[in-house]
Amino acid sequence: MTGVGRHFMKYPQLQIDRQKLIYNTRRILELCEESHVMCHLVTKSFRAHRPVVDAMVEAGAQFFADSRIENIERLKGYGASHMMLRTPMISEAADVVRHCDLSLNSEYEVLCALSDAALTAGSRHGVILMVELGDLREGFMPDEIVKMAGETLKLRGLFLAGIGANFNCYGGVIGNDENLGQLVEIAEKIKETYDVHLPIVSGGNSGLVYLLEQGKMPEGINHVRLGESLLFGRETSYRKRIADLYTDVFTLKAEVIECKHKPSMPYGEIGTNAFGEVPEFEDVGVIKRAILALGRLDTDLNSITPRMSGAKIIGASSDHVILDATKTVTDLKVGDIVEFDVEYGSMCLAMISPYVHKRVV
Repeated sequence: MTGVGRHFMKYPQLQIDRQKLIYNTRRILELCEESHVMCHLVTKSFRAHRPVVDAMVEAGAQFFADSRIENIERLKGYGASHMMLRTPMISEAADVVRHCDLSLNSEYEVLCALSDAALTAGSRHGVILMVELGDLREGFMPDEIVKMAGETLKLRGLFLAGIGANFNCYGGVIGNDENLGQLVEIAEKIKETYDVHLPIVSGGNSGLVYLLEQGKMPEGINHVRLGESLLFGRETSYRKRIADLYTDVFTLKAEVIECKHKPSMPYGEIGTNAFGEVPEFEDVGVIKRAILALGRLDTDLNSITPRMSGAKIIGASSDHVILDATKTVTDLKVGDIVEFDVEYGSMCLAMISPYVHKRVV
């Protein structure tokens, strides 16, 4: 499609619809409230981009989480709680204590480093001990977690804020009544063993939204960490749309820099491309090829989809995307702007890329 006023814009561009984001955030927070579940909103995928965080705050967000200290530093002045999602590196313990009130943990040595850093800073840092329940990413094994809770309670610079688990990330394991019930049982065991209050039992991420929608979150799970669900309007266990949430908060836009009829098959001796791959092609004769100023340096090209009917991505390099525009409903020409739907991976990389301009509308 031809972009109105495109000559005043910079491309490639990731456009973020502020009102749709506000709506999605508000609805997700309402779902959590209905189930009496606390929620930290995850900002890592968009690098805690301040205009995006502003929209979330307007929607009522108060708790934020990220896996990178650099992003958490950008959250300064926003919200009432900042959580470190990734198990901290020992080398960043002082920064984690300085910028976060909570962190997720799975190693005793790291807990000791956090305690020392907190004592040096004259503070106490809240820790959530992660339990391995099948997804095989981070976490203490179930048979060691009760003892580890006791060891954590001995560290003077820390307070035991709770326990948690992770699903849907590495192994793709889905959080359900069985494994979440196991997490609740472990929490009860810790409380009974040490006669302590355990404020947080964090069940997981956007993969649990299907339970929130159904009102079936297991009793005892009172916390989740959500990002993709509110950004893309779908839960991540079954990839289903969430109620009436928007799925098109983000739009990737790229400009056509060449548009010509050329053969569909390269000719000459074939070797590897710029990425060491031996490409394969289908000979369908002469086609209309539109080259866009967008490439592998900008985003994950395997998870973007042209919105223009008839357009098909047939190849890419570090700086170019090649479309088969033979059957497009619009007659593409140089200077036109092509819009793409993005998924979580392509959005993340587009936000990270310094070459993609971010525009909140």
